[in-house]
Amino acid sequence: MDLGIYASGLLSHAGPVLSVFLAAFLQSITGFGLVMIASPLLMFFYEPRLTVIIMFFLAGCGNSVQLLVLWKQVNWRRIAELFCGALMGIPLGLAVFRQLPADGLRLAVSIVILFTLVTMELGRIRFAETRRNTVITGVLAGVMAMTTGMAGPPLVLYFAYTSMPQNVFRATCICYFFLSNLCSLAAFWAAGIPLGDAAGEVFYLLPGLAIGIALGDWAYRFIPQRLVRKVIIVLLYMTCFYNIVKALQ
Repeated sequence: MDLGIYASGLLSHAGPVLSVFLAAFLQSITGFGLVMIASPLLMFFYEPRLTVIIMFFLAGCGNSVQLLVLWKQVNWRRIAELFCGALMGIPLGLAVFRQLPADGLRLAVSIVILFTLVTMELGRIRFAETRRNTVITGVLAGVMAMTTGMAGPPLVLYFAYTSMPQNVFRATCICYFFLSNLCSLAAFWAAGIPLGDAAGEVFYLLPGLAIGIALGDWAYRFIPQRLVRKVIIVLLYMTCFYNIVKALQ
């Protein structure tokens, strides 16, 4: 590989790389947020369908590295229940993904994120951590993963408002995202949806992902969770409103 050509490619991808870096940094601290933050930002640079597939590749790479460190803290029983639900939701989500136009997909991503934010900030809903609720959450996460590239909102809404400890919540989310991303990519491949263009773009975005994860893991001990939460919320509101306006034009 010619390093000069690769360096030139990195410069031409500066905007997407910075977007991925920011999202990876925040996910390393909170346990979620990579796709929720990076997806609307990457839609400034890529077509929505391509963005969804890029995020599956990126999230799978990032989650695999973090899981090597955090696997002992994972609640494996909840992972099994979530995964059973996801296997039911993924085929339905794939059918929706194949029918939605690009602007419809952009609109769906933004509305899902906004709904999640408003529910988390205003609703303060509390959920009982039961097998039935976990499986239902897995179904919703599977549908949303395939349609918008984001399995996170149902998990965040559910686990963030249960009694699950913060460290277990972080590790369990990362583990589920890793397994969900693998299954989603396999579903796209089985359905004949091209993955090559997305994989080519990911090649240039990986440095942003790696540096973001490394700095986030280091900063986890020093940065107040409340501050990070506020930064995520402000950024998401701004990008979502922009994408909604753009999709409706």
